[in-house]
Amino acid sequence: MDPDAAELSSITTTVADLAKRIGGVAERRVTDPDDPIIGRLHEAERALLTAERRLRAIGRSLQ
Repeated sequence: MDPDAAELSSITTTVADLAKRIGGVAERRVTDPDDPIIGRLHEAERALLTAERRLRAIGRSLQ
């Protein structure tokens, strides 16, 4: 396996975990519909999910 592919795989896993954790924080805060950070948390989660998809695509191209 290409050493860069292995490192990208590890990074991708970390990014996916961060997205899941941020989504969890947002879900726990949803009990207060006026919470001003819920939308920003979801935005960050979406950005990380996009980054995860791009990293996976890059990793596939290195195989």
